[in-house]
Amino acid sequence: MDEKNFIARLRELTPRRSVGMVAGNLILAIGISILKWSHTGNDPYSAMIMALADVAGVSYGAFLIFFNCFLFVIEIIWGRKYIGVGTLVNWGLLGPVVDLVYPFWIHTFREADVLWKQLLLALIGIVVISIGCSLYQTSDAGISPYDSLAIIGEDRTPLPYFWARMICDGACALVCFFAHGVMGIGMLCCAFCLGPVIAFFNKFLSVPLLLPGKKPDEGRAGQQKRNHKK
Repeated sequence: MDEKNFIARLRELTPRRSVGMVAGNLILAIGISILKWSHTGNDPYSAMIMALADVAGVSYGAFLIFFNCFLFVIEIIWGRKYIGVGTLVNWGLLGPVVDLVYPFWIHTFREADVLWKQLLLALIGIVVISIGCSLYQTSDAGISPYDSLAIIGEDRTPLPYFWARMICDGACALVCFFAHGVMGIGMLCCAFCLGPVIAFFNKFLSVPLLLPGKKPDEGRAGQQKRNHKK
């Protein structure tokens, strides 16, 4: 880990962005649990982890933390400048919160056993995930081990970020398929809708809330996007 970069990123992290980073990860976990509840599929990485966790007979949270250990090694070797306290919070917080919240939905509101409920939950899950991602990314407190892969791919190969991300997500979807994971409209919505919806919440929620006085393309989310394209 680049200790100087980590400490510098930590020092410049304002209380407002710190709260946004933690809140974003909590909201993101709630969104993932709602999509899991919908039984329509999740974002490719979460869906893959859920499928592999079922095969291994362990919880989603435990397997996510375990699998992120391998991805973190890649991030340390080739993307250490992207590591921050947000990396560690996302790594350690996301999975356990999903494991905690998901049973609550089932026990309180029962299974989503009809199509209209599943579609409604998928829609709600996409919106909640988008809010969480927007807050987490705008806080610019460090990139999660999985999210760093596409950025590292852009840095280390001729591929632009979009195609590097598509390859990562496609590989996760393929593993999910062979592991007999849940794949459906929820995963398709994540693939095609998350980007525009996150951009919407960046503009109208996260940047005004976490970076007051700055335009969306002047904030840290916009700067991060520009950095990814370099």
